[in-house]
Amino acid sequence: MAVTQKNLSHVNSHEDGHARPLMSYLETIADRRSVPGVLSFSATGEVLYMNAEAETVSRQILGSRAGDKTPDHLPLEVLDLCTELQKSLQEQLNLEDYEHLEIRRVTGNAELPILLRGFLLPDPHRGHDTRILILMEKIGRESRVIPVQATERFHLTEREQEIVQHIADGRTNKDIANALSISEHTVKEHVRHLLKKTKSSTRTAILAQIYQDP
Repeated sequence: MAVTQKNLSHVNSHEDGHARPLMSYLETIADRRSVPGVLSFSATGEVLYMNAEAETVSRQILGSRAGDKTPDHLPLEVLDLCTELQKSLQEQLNLEDYEHLEIRRVTGNAELPILLRGFLLPDPHRGHDTRILILMEKIGRESRVIPVQATERFHLTEREQEIVQHIADGRTNKDIANALSISEHTVKEHVRHLLKKTKSSTRTAILAQIYQDP
């Protein structure tokens, strides 16, 4: 997917009159505390809108891998999610299906897990005006609720759900042990069970399995 990187710091400025209503809508929801980062792409993958929080979160994701030298481009996981949504466009779903379509991915690390949520904003009259919307949310106390489907699919116990929530908060085994008044050894056993149940090899991978789509 081709994404114009040189305009990332100026993507809010457009001469396309058709994009203005969408930009106003995005600017409105971007101001809400429940939506920290907002990215919008055209159907062809061009960046149309990127609020300040989305830029900050992107730099945090990239910075966690590149040290102090943060490259001026979007994280690969964001581009991959956009590509996946583009493929959904090619399936020619009906309008109702588009409205209910949501793809989730988890990126970042155990200290800073990020939930990516991808949506399609179809134009029923002008197909080429369909927009791709990606929300970037730090998995914290407000957004770390474990989906019921994940609880059932992985057969998570109540204690394991608590452990997952603490991992999502970026807490160490020692921190979790203190918070739950159990031994650190017990926490490690719960984590070991979670790794086995989700077929993961790291704590971050556990979050990816729990919070992303099956």
